[in-house]
Amino acid sequence: MKVLHVSPLAFGASGVVGGGERYPRDLARAMAELVETRLVTFGEAGRRREGRLEHVSYQPLGYVGRKRLGPVHPALALEIARADVVHCHQLHTFLADQCVFYARLLRKPVFLTDHAGGDRHFDHRLHTVDRATGLLLVSHFNARGFAAHAHKIRVIHGGVDTGRFRPTGVPRRRAVLYAGRLIPYKGIHHLIEGVRPDTEVRLAGATYHDEYAAHLRRVAAGRNVTFLGALHGDDLLHEYNSAQVSVLPSVDTDLYGKQYPKSEILGLVLFEAMACETPVVCSAIGGMPELVVDGVTGLVAPPGDSAALGAAVEGLLDDPQRARRMGEAGRQHVLERFTWDGVARRCLEHYADLSRRTAAVRDGTASTGPDTARPSTNAEGH
Repeated sequence: MKVLHVSPLAFGASGVVGGGERYPRDLARAMAELVETRLVTFGEAGRRREGRLEHVSYQPLGYVGRKRLGPVHPALALEIARADVVHCHQLHTFLADQCVFYARLLRKPVFLTDHAGGDRHFDHRLHTVDRATGLLLVSHFNARGFAAHAHKIRVIHGGVDTGRFRPTGVPRRRAVLYAGRLIPYKGIHHLIEGVRPDTEVRLAGATYHDEYAAHLRRVAAGRNVTFLGALHGDDLLHEYNSAQVSVLPSVDTDLYGKQYPKSEILGLVLFEAMACETPVVCSAIGGMPELVVDGVTGLVAPPGDSAALGAAVEGLLDDPQRARRMGEAGRQHVLERFTWDGVARRCLEHYADLSRRTAAVRDGTASTGPDTARPSTNAEGH
């Protein structure tokens, strides 16, 4: 089997440092250990090997939309022609429209994954989602938005590299870590406001919203807050391991009144922290409550409630033994349910299963039994 993963943007300095870009890269890397896998992204032209994965980037001839999520390049059709299975990331985009159109034309199974990004697309005209072989979604929360397609939804969640993100034995300090982009819907100001002024708060992430970054610095004035900037590699690993708690305080309505219906449909940084045996505190929105076992691997707090968030964080900071137990339980939870190898294997199973079902429907041999249409609430993913 030759699997082609297609993503509009690469992860990293030449693309975007975000979960929607990191997810396809990490999944493709893991899948390359199992079957022949190729990752195609768009931006600066280039070609490189990442272990067994071949990663090719094309310089687009142009874009449909304003967010660089609808790249246009003739090589896409050739890439799809060489593949046995096509898996496109970022569902509501012109890139997904193209992938489904070419794959159907060439009689290739094509799967779509939503990462909460969106740009101009033509689903209403091309019936892109209808014509996809399957929707491989990252959470049951995410799946609820596609209820009309429940028969071809499978929930695959996400994973973490547990070899890279691991406990290193460095001493823990009474500090709380936020890792991620400094953007409004992450709700970082609620963390700063919620904890005591002397509590050490460390923010590891690049600024993607100047106005919000300025607001954070105003809120942080007179408090023990350190802006670390973007961290990667060993520096990020050290921060996860030295913090006593890691927090993802995202909201679905930011302080400017903008709403985010798909805020945190997953939350990869939660996996990273738990893999390092660091307990987590997250908001009760999106797919995050599916990842964190409240009271076991971390705590779940009401979104936008600075006082409740602060109380959860301070409670773990004041009880290092409880924090340690939760951290150990978190890594075990990740090892059992959220590794990239596990996600890759689930995808391969669903590629085969949904492709057979589609072929049976096309050929008129599909069973009429109850197994022909499983709702999203029964989708696999554990």
